[in-house]
Amino acid sequence: MSAVIDGFVERLADMPLSNTERAVAILFANHAAKPGIGLTPREIDDQLHERGFPRQNVSRLREALETDRRTAKIGADRFRIRATAVNDLEESYGSLLTARPVKRTSSVLPMVLVENTRGYIEKVAVQLNASYDQSLYDCCAVMCRRLLETLVIEVYEHRGRASELRGPDGNFKMFSGLLAHVENDTSLNLGRNTMAGLRDFKKLGDLSAHNRRFNANRDDIDRIRDGLRVAAEELIHLAEFNRSDRFR
Repeated sequence: MSAVIDGFVERLADMPLSNTERAVAILFANHAAKPGIGLTPREIDDQLHERGFPRQNVSRLREALETDRRTAKIGADRFRIRATAVNDLEESYGSLLTARPVKRTSSVLPMVLVENTRGYIEKVAVQLNASYDQSLYDCCAVMCRRLLETLVIEVYEHRGRASELRGPDGNFKMFSGLLAHVENDTSLNLGRNTMAGLRDFKKLGDLSAHNRRFNANRDDIDRIRDGLRVAAEELIHLAEFNRSDRFR
């Protein structure tokens, strides 16, 4: 539930509301996640304060909720949303509970590179750029690695050689296995900068995914992002994507 409330309060901050109106909105968000739930004025204040709002006078808030027609008291000190108020509150605040569309940027990888490839490749590119924009650098590093893994497989599938990348269990190898195969594949003839990009993001992605004491930062991505661009562009070229087989 906390993730739902986090996003809701972030969007709520953009609205010019009174303390009482904000408290009722929080009650509504909790009700939407768990119908019928009740909160004390202190719990309401805590949910707001933990997410950046100043502390309220709890006694004053209690008095306001007792007289608000949209709330009902449960027991000694808990309040819930009345059933008769749900529709109106849904109209006022329901849109704040839905996820916002991810903004498409080219902060790490130019989106133009992945247009007309595969829908799932475009989605990975959107996510890696969005995670960088939100300072989620470990997420960004892992998504960069995933993009390169996918593109390597796409190249071999296009050439009818995907079986070379599979392990004894029939599944595709992890990135280390894919990279080892590419490094020894003289017929692929990847450029030196492409190989450097693959190695750099393999290392950073592994650290971000598996090393519990490591956290990537912006400089880690910025230092090797050009390698991602070069590697992705060459692999996309070798996979020979076209619009007609995009959703194969």
